Amino acid sequence: MSYRFHVHHTRPAYRLVIAEGAPFPAAAREEDWRFTISRERDDTAADVARLVDETGYCLFKVGLSFEELARAEDG
Repeated sequence: MSYRFHVHHTRPAYRLVIAEGAPFPAAAREEDWRFTISRERDDTAADVARLVDETGYCLFKVGLSFEELARAEDG
């Protein structure tokens, strides 16, 4: 299995990963995302692959700050 990695056009810190051949998630607009790379399962983080397998996608942010993490923990 391989995975397609995308970066958001206007928020480039956000990444979306879907399985090769899978449709875009219903909540996402494909035109908002740019394909960057396709990776095989053994070249994809296990947590990312697991989320794609379970939910159909993995959405994450690169460059999360400790302040953002603290706000998320505080709820």
